[in-house]
Amino acid sequence: MASSKISTSRNMKKFILIFVLVFLYSLGILLFAPPTHVDLDQSFCPPRDLSHPLGCDRLGRDHFALLSYGSVLTIIVALPARLLTLVFAFGISLIASYLPKFFKDLVDSFSSVFLSLPSLLIALIIISILEGSYFSFLLSITASDWASVYETLQVKIKEILESNFVQISKNLGATNYYIFKRHVFPEIKYLLVNLFLTGIPSVIMTVSIFSYLGVDFGTEIFGPGLGEQISFSKDFVHISPLSVFIPVIGIILLILSLHLAFKSNSKF
Repeated sequence: MASSKISTSRNMKKFILIFVLVFLYSLGILLFAPPTHVDLDQSFCPPRDLSHPLGCDRLGRDHFALLSYGSVLTIIVALPARLLTLVFAFGISLIASYLPKFFKDLVDSFSSVFLSLPSLLIALIIISILEGSYFSFLLSITASDWASVYETLQVKIKEILESNFVQISKNLGATNYYIFKRHVFPEIKYLLVNLFLTGIPSVIMTVSIFSYLGVDFGTEIFGPGLGEQISFSKDFVHISPLSVFIPVIGIILLILSLHLAFKSNSKF
C-alpha cells in the first residue's frame, strides 16, 4: 500500500511537470507570433509584464516566443525522425534475417561502415546535399542512427529465430509470416519501444547541434531553432545571459519532459 502511494505520488509529480511545460509552450504560441521579425527598438529589453515576460534578444525577438516555437520545431523533427529510423532499421533487419546469407553479409558490411563513421558527419553530408529540407533532416538522422539500431535488432531477432519454439514451428511447417506474427514481433515490440524512448534525447541533441551550426528548416515559419538561438547570442552573454540560458534550459526541459511523458505511459 505504501509503495503504491509513493508510485502514485511520483506519477502525479511527473504529470504536473509535463502539464506545466505543455501549458507554458502552448501559452507562448498563443500569445506571441512566430519570432521571425526584427524589432531593434526592443533590443535586449529586460523582462517586463506580459508583453515580454522573459525579455528580448539583441534583435528584439521575445525570449518566450523563441523558446516556445523553437521547442515545437525541435519536436516535429525529432519524433518523426526517430520513428523513421526504427521502421527502416526493423525492415532491413527482417529482410536480412529471412533472405539468403549473402544479402545479410552485404547489409552487415554497410552497417559496419556506417558505424565506423561519425554519425554527425553522415547527417551533415546528407543535409548539405539535400539543402536542409524537412525530408533531408529526417533522412540524415535516419542514416546516422540506423546502423546502431540494426545491430541491436539483429542480435534479438537471431536469438528469437534460433529459439526452440521457432525451431519446433519450422519443423511443423510454419511459414515465415506465421513465425514473424507469433514469435518475432511479440518479442521484438518491447525492444522497439525501448529503442524509441532511449533514442529521443540523442535525436533532440542532434537537431539542436544542426541548429547551432546554422542548419535549420522552417525558420521562416517558426523562427530560429534552440541551437541557433545559442549560437546567435553566445557572444553577447555578458549583456543578455537569458538569451543563452533560456534555449539551453529549453533543450534540457524538452528532453526531460518527453522522457517523463513516454516513461509514464510505457509498460515496457
